[in-house]
Amino acid sequence: MERNLWDPKAPRPGEQAPDLDLLDESGRPLPLSSVSSAGPLLVLLFRGPDDAIGRRLLRDYRDSTLAFRRAGVELCAIAKADPMSLAYLRGERGLGFPVLADPDGSALSRWGMIDRVGLFLLDRNRVVKQRALGERAPPDALLTFVRRGGVKARRIPVSRPPLAARLRARWRTLQQSFKSLRPVR
Repeated sequence: MERNLWDPKAPRPGEQAPDLDLLDESGRPLPLSSVSSAGPLLVLLFRGPDDAIGRRLLRDYRDSTLAFRRAGVELCAIAKADPMSLAYLRGERGLGFPVLADPDGSALSRWGMIDRVGLFLLDRNRVVKQRALGERAPPDALLTFVRRGGVKARRIPVSRPPLAARLRARWRTLQQSFKSLRPVR
């Protein structure tokens, strides 16, 4: 399998990424949707604790964690490994974000990312805004994308009455407020 090509199961930009059932560092179930429900989420995917490319990706984003948080983006990492080895990796590398486990690889296969290194930038509704394989998305470039508004969720248009109807309503309100005033004597 060519590692530089996307798997057809991988969520594309503009699509909502499926929620993943993962394990936190203590082995308790934790859905991906509960990691960051208030804002954007940057998901780093790597093969496991022994993967040199994945460790390099984690190191690069570890150094930019504070900048991403200041921009309103939470980070997490996911690997096909047991929770205890990922807890050790997190402590050893000084990662300031959760490292979640997918021991059997079923969650990562739903995203087409089994045995791959990459990242997904999701908005608060888990819609993919950006994705990259390997080391193709340096933290500075992704941070610039975020700062320029790249992860803002699309606004749902609010239906409002036409302008003429709104102006009539305001005019009636003004008329009513002046009717209640008594002339000064």
